[in-house]
Amino acid sequence: MDIKYLSDDKGKITGVFIPLEDWQQLKKQYGIAEPAPADSGEKLQQSLAAALKKLKPE
Repeated sequence: MDIKYLSDDKGKITGVFIPLEDWQQLKKQYGIAEPAPADSGEKLQQSLAAALKKLKPE
């Protein structure tokens, strides 16, 4: 497993990066379930479209 440590500008470790294949193996081995993404981006697109409509005079 090729582990990489993430650190801030003071050298404090703030996270760990592992390859996706290793993560998938660990999830299967330990029964880790990941929740599905909350939104596909549709609400964001609608909000952006509404904001742009307010900016553009018709």
